Amino acid sequence: MGSAITLNQLGKTYPSGHRAVHDVSLHLDDGEFLVLLGPSGCGKSTLLRMIAGLETITSGELLLDQRPANDLAASERDVSMVFQNFALYPTMTAAENIAFPLAVRGDDEHAAGQAVNAVADRLGIRSLLSRTPAQLSGGERQRVAMGRAVIRRPSVFLMDEPLSSLDARLRVRLRTEILSVVRRTGATTVYVTHDQAEAMALGDRIAVLRDGALQQIGTPHELYSLPANAFVASFVGTPRINLVHGTLYAPIDGPMTISLGSQRLVLPQEMAHTHRLLRVVQGQQLLVGLRPEALRVSSAPTACERPLTATVTHVEYQGHEVLLHVTVGAQAADPPPTTSFDQESPAGNPLTATVRNLLSRVRGTRPGQSRPTSHSAPPLPNHYQVGELVLRARQGVSYRRGERLPLLVDIRALMLFDASGHRVFPHPTRLQGF
Repeated sequence: MGSAITLNQLGKTYPSGHRAVHDVSLHLDDGEFLVLLGPSGCGKSTLLRMIAGLETITSGELLLDQRPANDLAASERDVSMVFQNFALYPTMTAAENIAFPLAVRGDDEHAAGQAVNAVADRLGIRSLLSRTPAQLSGGERQRVAMGRAVIRRPSVFLMDEPLSSLDARLRVRLRTEILSVVRRTGATTVYVTHDQAEAMALGDRIAVLRDGALQQIGTPHELYSLPANAFVASFVGTPRINLVHGTLYAPIDGPMTISLGSQRLVLPQEMAHTHRLLRVVQGQQLLVGLRPEALRVSSAPTACERPLTATVTHVEYQGHEVLLHVTVGAQAADPPPTTSFDQESPAGNPLTATVRNLLSRVRGTRPGQSRPTSHSAPPLPNHYQVGELVLRARQGVSYRRGERLPLLVDIRALMLFDASGHRVFPHPTRLQGF
């Protein structure tokens, strides 16, 4: 069985003053599979290592099965960890690597041998047990590392990007095996990755981190359909969400519209009546988010769709699908920062000081002078850059670059974010009448 894990305002600050994790709070039930997702340097591995006992906790509280664990030694936490670099003993065979935790624990040699064979059968590596790590492929070494973690039957599995060094085909196959093994053991699992496809495929829930701060936690469906901010929206989903600048207009005597530069998207009356909040942000420049499936090429709209005219800029053939890149004259938008935490390396690094001085000269600030934070809305780009929209094209239809097409937007899938990236308009499938 697994252990419940609770993080209460967990934080990590290094002696240099660098703050790697900012007051993260979350709870995992027994046997839950949680994925920590985010870009490199966002604090995922640091958080994992604090749970494992490999990093000291600066602030907050860690509970394992409701028992305080901040000061517990790593060996006392009943935790197994699988690392990105496999961390196998090079002079030991695969069997000896897998059996090592049992040998340290003093288990009977015969029982340990049976356990090794059972784990190897489950992972499909029985024929590799006599080989050393140097004689194994990357995928085989990772299976051995998994076997060594599984054989202890811990209550908690911690996995730090275990598949990132493998090729794409093997990653897909091994993530299925990982999920199967974890489900059979019933262990609670925390899995770190920067690969959103991997996170969506594995996690019961996903916690998205950025700059050491928790942005959102929820099921894959919740993160995809109701992202808390533009960063989460852009980080989750393939192809990436379409984000363009738009301005909301809500006249008293006319329909509510969103200006997309040269075109306007007319919103249904029901939306204006149901969401008074939209009138608060009228006249402000917003980020308009549309998933690729919210767009289709057609001139016959349903009650939930609104028309635009699009121009084809690129056709991307993916084999199983065709992605159509079009423009409607809107300005491109990247998700703005949602936190202001400094992600510089610890100050003791001389390279960091050199880079900081260089950046200070470029910015026109003195070395050590803090740069503006992003608690307030960051300035929007003052240059005009045409933003592309990506949608899935119908198979068998030929499109040409420069061709003008009738485009329909499903208003139920519209998302609006303010200039600082926070969602101001939720998924409109919650509206009545649609």
